[in-house]
Amino acid sequence: MRIHYFSDIHLEFGELKLPPAEADVIVAAGDIGVGLQGLKWLQQQPLPVIYVAGNHEFYGHDHSRVLLELEMASEGGHVHFLENQSVILGDIRFLGCTLWTNLGDGETDAEELLDCVNDFHKIRYQGGIYRIDQYRWLNWQSRQWLEQMLAKPFSGKTVVVTHHAPTFWSWGRSPSAPNRYAYCNDLRELMYQYDISAWFHGHTHSVWEYRCADTLVLCNPRGYHGKKLVKDFKADKIFEL
Repeated sequence: MRIHYFSDIHLEFGELKLPPAEADVIVAAGDIGVGLQGLKWLQQQPLPVIYVAGNHEFYGHDHSRVLLELEMASEGGHVHFLENQSVILGDIRFLGCTLWTNLGDGETDAEELLDCVNDFHKIRYQGGIYRIDQYRWLNWQSRQWLEQMLAKPFSGKTVVVTHHAPTFWSWGRSPSAPNRYAYCNDLRELMYQYDISAWFHGHTHSVWEYRCADTLVLCNPRGYHGKKLVKDFKADKIFEL
């Protein structure tokens, strides 16, 4: 299967016309646009799409409402929106979720992140501003779901799609920056324990392709049009599985 993959298109900063790609499916690993903007753009693409939300999909909106709207607007179509959900295309099982992070979980003072992570200022959750405990709760739910799904036998190949990164190897900035805990998880044990062919992610605004155990980790983000584009982004990037 030929997979056309990308993330962090950020249509809220500028449009993008995808070049023709000889692929069987598109993987869109979050931050495609704000609210339903990304979904509507993906619905114009001619291929089946695996889509997970990034953090920017929720900016200026209520988290639960956006999830519901994305699920309803994608139901029955060729864009498979996944939030702790799976879909099988051919012989490949796709597992998808935003994932979030545990914000270091004791390794740093999470309160420091309130000032440097926009999520806590721009996302509403259950009638208020997004809180640290809610952020961690969503991450815990997704981690539990992922492990349960990976533990289920499957005769084909398994691909994971998340917005937030599965390892700190995808962090390309200062190794001591506290906000790295809002971008990356340490889920290497899942890759060593389970048979995962590929793991697509976004969020870090750096292009990555590396192997952890037998899992190939891939990231192809566009960045902010008109502000800061990712140097090595390729709009027609293909991975063959």
